[in-house]
Amino acid sequence: MWKPLTLLALLGPLAGQAIAQEDWEVWETESGAEVAVAASTADGAPVTWATALNLSTNRILDNGLEIGAVGRFELQQDNPHRAGFSGATGSDFGLGQGAFSGLAPGTGHEHVGTRAQLEQAYVYAEGGYGEVRLGRDKSVAARFYEGAPSLFLKASTANPVLDPTGRAYIRTDNDLTGPALKVSYASPRILGVRAGVSYTPTADVRGLDRDPERRVAGNPQVSVDSAAEAAINVSRRLRESGVRVRGALAYSRADVSSALRPDIYGTVETWSAGASAEFDTITLGASVLGSNNGLDSGSGDYSAWTIGATKQAFSMEFGVDYGEATDDLTGLKSESWSIGAAKELTDSLRVAGGYRSQTTRFRRVLPLGVPQNEDSADGIVLEITLSL
Repeated sequence: MWKPLTLLALLGPLAGQAIAQEDWEVWETESGAEVAVAASTADGAPVTWATALNLSTNRILDNGLEIGAVGRFELQQDNPHRAGFSGATGSDFGLGQGAFSGLAPGTGHEHVGTRAQLEQAYVYAEGGYGEVRLGRDKSVAARFYEGAPSLFLKASTANPVLDPTGRAYIRTDNDLTGPALKVSYASPRILGVRAGVSYTPTADVRGLDRDPERRVAGNPQVSVDSAAEAAINVSRRLRESGVRVRGALAYSRADVSSALRPDIYGTVETWSAGASAEFDTITLGASVLGSNNGLDSGSGDYSAWTIGATKQAFSMEFGVDYGEATDDLTGLKSESWSIGAAKELTDSLRVAGGYRSQTTRFRRVLPLGVPQNEDSADGIVLEITLSL
């Protein structure tokens, strides 16, 4: 924690001195909006949508230091049973809720309506020694993510923003704390390499896509505190071939507690890695993640991986991906694959469509029941995104 705070303390006086020497009239301000709709023909899948408003302002001081502020407000209608990825899986097997995955046993379905959240609200200072951010924001582990390409910008196979079927269980982005208040430091990119660290005192914000504060009925409330996250990102273009290679490695840890089950929770630790290679018209990528889900006793590991490829041809983008996730805490194993195409109709309007298959198997604890039951959601997925 001391490194980003020390840098923030050093940059603060520099910014204040330069601001005192100048007026505040020269600020660059940008604003924008996004709208996305995603639907599936799978049984019982509702139409989901999300909209976001972005606002940022910045200026460069005489000493070369850039200072600014960023805000992002989002409104979202996801699948009512598992809005924001976390929630009950439908399994009757398990000890409690995963501190990282947010998944928990339970057969009862929640009915979550439209949600709103201030996903970003931070100030930053960036100079020759790197960037410091303070406020509501994603951690460097989530921001530095690299992995398999996806045709779907919001309803992706892994790490989805929108999940029409409510059966997306694959998460390979190392997002432990969501938009909770934090301080982050990211180094400048040197020879294509950038490193960063984040510290979050308490993950107490119910983010729309990562909700560490969510309580699943029938399971003990879990608290995530003193979270430290670190990541390295690499982006290089190979001279001879012209191929753009990207990669990332991330680690996060935090203290986990539960008033009702203090005997099983302790420290959550999560590792993740991902890479991609971008050729002239083809992009290949993969990512993997493993977490102990915060359990110090018992089996509760969560793991996931995904691989994918896209191809540009005929003014369109074609793609295929596959992924798996296993959650020992709830006895869940999920497989998902999709294939489809996308086209940008205008500079601001994009349409993607394809076929997706999602199969989930659950271990059961009923003494006379079958050892597993299976749940599938197959159908056509359509996504429309509009940028304003």
